Amino acid sequence: MIKERILPVTLDVDNPTGPVEITELHAPRLDSLAGKTVCEISNDKWEIERVFGRVRELLRQRYPGIKIIPYTEFPQGTHEIQTDEIARLVREKGGQAAIVGNAA
Repeated sequence: MIKERILPVTLDVDNPTGPVEITELHAPRLDSLAGKTVCEISNDKWEIERVFGRVRELLRQRYPGIKIIPYTEFPQGTHEIQTDEIARLVREKGGQAAIVGNAA
């Protein structure tokens, strides 16, 4: 029986999307969520009621005075949350932070 010897291979792979220019940075991070207003934004996937409910409970335990505006007060769905309208609504409702979820 003859065994073949397999030699290591090196592949050079180019990123097919090309370079990506970063034109906007994320907002500065808050030092704490205590006393802040946090908006929930949902793409309407995978048991959002259960997950956001648990996240709300944990945030309220950890951050005194946190106010949470539920995802039900915002448009829902992948396409619906990828608009400038969502940012406007968060600001309009006094949101200082947003939690975006849940991916399927």
